[in-house]
Amino acid sequence: MLQEAKFFRAVISAAELPKNSAEVIFSGRSNVGKSSVINALCCQKNLARTSKTPGRTRSINVYSISMGKWLIDLPGYGFARVSPVEKKLWGEMIENCIVVRNSKKTVYMIIDAFVGPTELDLTMADWLSNQNVPFKIIANKCDKLPKTISETEIQNKVLQTFNTGAMSVFTVSAKTKNGFSGLRLDILKFLNKKNNHNDDIL
Repeated sequence: MLQEAKFFRAVISAAELPKNSAEVIFSGRSNVGKSSVINALCCQKNLARTSKTPGRTRSINVYSISMGKWLIDLPGYGFARVSPVEKKLWGEMIENCIVVRNSKKTVYMIIDAFVGPTELDLTMADWLSNQNVPFKIIANKCDKLPKTISETEIQNKVLQTFNTGAMSVFTVSAKTKNGFSGLRLDILKFLNKKNNHNDDIL
């Protein structure tokens, strides 16, 4: 199912998006590897455009899984080399997509396993919690960690930092493609929930 994902559209306002039945939103700070995670998740090399330049994603990019079921790549938060006006626009895009827009959704917040959770990540997690938005955490770039650090240690550190449940943390490497089987199953479970439906799905 995820392997069949196709680019749907890119918008600068969530209001431009039609109704859907369910959406999985990927959020994270700039250059954390959101696009690479989406590519690895869907087993496609160039589905989502990747770049080594932080702040390259400047729109809400939507990928269609099946009729009315989407993956959404948001602009990265915390990138400093843009104007205050553009920062404000990005903030509005993220808020409108996650909170204002009425849709069945879940958020996966991607962090850098090597760098560890940053203040920006903690701020985002607090904001999501305050908005009553369900979210889970993907620790990407695990390939950069010493082999002496186990997956369990990474998960425990994230659990302690974000005070979240054990089933809410996934450790992956978009570079090596490791760790994605459990994440895929979790996403498909959400997308296939029977109560994920709206009228007039496009």
